[in-house]
Amino acid sequence: MNKKYTLLIFLYNMILFGNQNPLQITPKYENLKLINKWTFESMETTTFSETEEKEIVYKDEDNIETLTFHRSGSMSFVSLDDGNQKKGRGIWFVNNDLLRIIADSDTVDATYQIKNNILTIITNEEESEDFYGYKSIVRYLKE
Repeated sequence: MNKKYTLLIFLYNMILFGNQNPLQITPKYENLKLINKWTFESMETTTFSETEEKEIVYKDEDNIETLTFHRSGSMSFVSLDDGNQKKGRGIWFVNNDLLRIIADSDTVDATYQIKNNILTIITNEEESEDFYGYKSIVRYLKE
């Protein structure tokens, strides 16, 4: 009889709290959340020239990009920019909220965050003698 009540209470709790999944596995290291396939959503770039300029690009049929971060530390990407397709591979490193991506001849140093299945990558470049400084905020949706 006691086993019957214990089983009933267990089943009741599973039905009542089942969608909250108390057994959900959460990664010990936050950077493990990066390991996935991410699809480009938008990019906002602010250029710090004499007058601050802001440009926003949204995903459309001419602007598509997919980033995939692999557990091994490698990454791959496929992009379509105004009809020009580019594919490549690279490597990635994380230190707290700092992300470094090295792909082809490019190195990107950025901060990142993941909230509600959206990966936000933020890059900043200081002004130099040849170029204005800028800030880019790129958002990707988890597939």
